[in-house]
Amino acid sequence: MKKIIAILIAGISLTGQLQAQGFAGNDSSMLITLNQQIDDYVVQQNTTALDKLYAEDFIFSHGSGRIEGRKGWFGSVAKGNFLLRRHDSVTVELHPGIAILRGKLSVQKKTGKDSKYHLKYVRVFALRNKQWQLISHVTVWEQQEAG
Repeated sequence: MKKIIAILIAGISLTGQLQAQGFAGNDSSMLITLNQQIDDYVVQQNTTALDKLYAEDFIFSHGSGRIEGRKGWFGSVAKGNFLLRRHDSVTVELHPGIAILRGKLSVQKKTGKDSKYHLKYVRVFALRNKQWQLISHVTVWEQQEAG
């Protein structure tokens, strides 16, 4: 009888672990999609949609060293200088209520000598009121495309 109970407990525990991993996998996929959707909205200048996806306390640390908050970044978005913002090689590290995304981002702007560049970043999302919101973007490496 003890063996049967032990097998049942192990089975229930394993099922819980598999469900948790499946949930984490779904959250990871959803966050990768959301991450790209945010930058699609940046290109579209859709600050109404971005308003729900960026936290009030969002901080953007640019590759240049400039740091700005949500209001300043939304001002840059509203100017409509972006033609493309495409993510690649994104990984997700999930914690309770927090997700850390690392990846690469290719950016193309409308004008200027720095119109095409590539960067590596770390982004932090927080689960607030049952919705993931971007709370931090840190550019950790940036390279201008020769042109």
